[in-house]
Amino acid sequence: MNTWVFEGVIEMSDIYEKLAERIGMANSELIKKLFSEIAGEDEAKLMLSMPATFEGLCDSHPEYSREKINEMLGVLFRKGLVFKKESPQGTLYRMCRDLMQFHDASILWPEAPRSFLDLWQEFMETEWPSFSEVVQNILPKPVTRIVPVSEAIDSRQRILSYEDTRKMVENAGKIAVTKCTCRLTARKCDRPVEICLQLGKAASYAIERGTGREIGVEEALSLLSLAEEVGLIHTTMNRSEGSHFICNCCNDCCMIFPMLINRKLNMCDPSRFVARINEDLCNGCYSCVERCFFDAIAVEEDSSKAVVHEELCMGCGLCRVECPESAISLFEVRSPDFIPT
Repeated sequence: MNTWVFEGVIEMSDIYEKLAERIGMANSELIKKLFSEIAGEDEAKLMLSMPATFEGLCDSHPEYSREKINEMLGVLFRKGLVFKKESPQGTLYRMCRDLMQFHDASILWPEAPRSFLDLWQEFMETEWPSFSEVVQNILPKPVTRIVPVSEAIDSRQRILSYEDTRKMVENAGKIAVTKCTCRLTARKCDRPVEICLQLGKAASYAIERGTGREIGVEEALSLLSLAEEVGLIHTTMNRSEGSHFICNCCNDCCMIFPMLINRKLNMCDPSRFVARINEDLCNGCYSCVERCFFDAIAVEEDSSKAVVHEELCMGCGLCRVECPESAISLFEVRSPDFIPT
């Protein structure tokens, strides 16, 4: 146990349990251990005094010099434990707000040892499945949604800017590529790791932290094409404005898709589209069956033609990318209101 002054009261407690409690994970021994692996006791004490400005932190911790506090803030920012926001009072520092932010930010810590990444994977395999059920029940809607492969959408239909990866990239202003946190920890497939995109302010954050590499529009579009070729699904924020990332997800390492596929949890919304197959063009080659994460496509024995079970289709369009006969297109089945602002 440790003793320190927190909000004017002498406390006797486990500081890492308090950090885990801050992100709603007080009962998780692994989350406590993850915090202890990445933050020393002095750093943990500083985090527990947040949100606060630099001056506020100095006032709360007279036991540390101003130089020491400034140094700790820089380290915590790089580790993904502390975030900055400008306010009328100056730069406001806060710790990660929830489990997902702790996961995504800390895994990309450039100096993260393999033991830290392996500990995250242990959490994913032992505690995450049951916790994901809690997440599903708490949130009014999934945090992420699928963005379709634009080329798979019939040209007569409209595709909106928040459904078009090209427009998202072109309108971002700043773009960074980062490693996929899920494949970095799980290592269950051979798909590319440095392939997830951060857009706008998220890109600036990744570049400042050293967790992302700034790239231009053409390289970003090339990475999206590569993702489609190797069978990765585009996902982004589940809203029509302000999307700040495009993740490229597999069905082996992803923290979301296995929960959706194997546990039937509503962890990611589909796009507004579903795949449909032109029977006259289909040659029954099974390429679409092999590409589908969701078992939404089958080849009928009688006709040797592929058919889509639309109730299972998530509208990603990966099946279209590999179809040698161009027999598959995506068709709108939900209105634009399906994705709220």
